[in-house]
Amino acid sequence: MSRLRNHISDVSGATIASLVATAFDGLVYALLVHTLVAWQTLSLGPAAALAALVGGIIHFSLSRFWVFRRFSAPLGWSLASYFVMSGLAAMGHGFLTAWLANVFGAGFGWGLSKAVIWLLWTYPASRYVVFGGFARHPTR
Repeated sequence: MSRLRNHISDVSGATIASLVATAFDGLVYALLVHTLVAWQTLSLGPAAALAALVGGIIHFSLSRFWVFRRFSAPLGWSLASYFVMSGLAAMGHGFLTAWLANVFGAGFGWGLSKAVIWLLWTYPASRYVVFGGFARHPTR
C-alpha cells in the first residue's frame, strides 16, 4: 500500500509542479511580450526561451526538493539528466503539437501534446531517471 500511496503522491505533486511551472512560464512570457517585445528590445524567440528557463528552474526545484525529495539521486545527476529530459520533451512537444494542430487545431493540439508528453515522457523520466536515479532506493 505504501508504494501505491507514494506513486499517487508523486503523480499529484508532479502535476502541481508542472502546472505551477507552466503558469510562471506563461506569466513571464506575457510580461516580456507586453514590455520588452512591445518596446522592440527583445524578439519573441528569446522571450519564449527566457520564460521557459524560468519555468524550468521552478519545475526542477519543486520536483527535486518537494515532489521527489525522498529519492537520493545526486544533485549533479539530477541537473544533467533534467536538462536532457527537458530538451527532448521540448522537441517532442514541438513535433507533436505541429502534427496535432493539423488534426485538431492549434489550441487543442497544443494542450493534447502537453498532456501526452507529460504522461508518457516527462513524468516517468522525472520519477525514474532524473530524480529517482534509476534504481536508487528512497532515502526515507
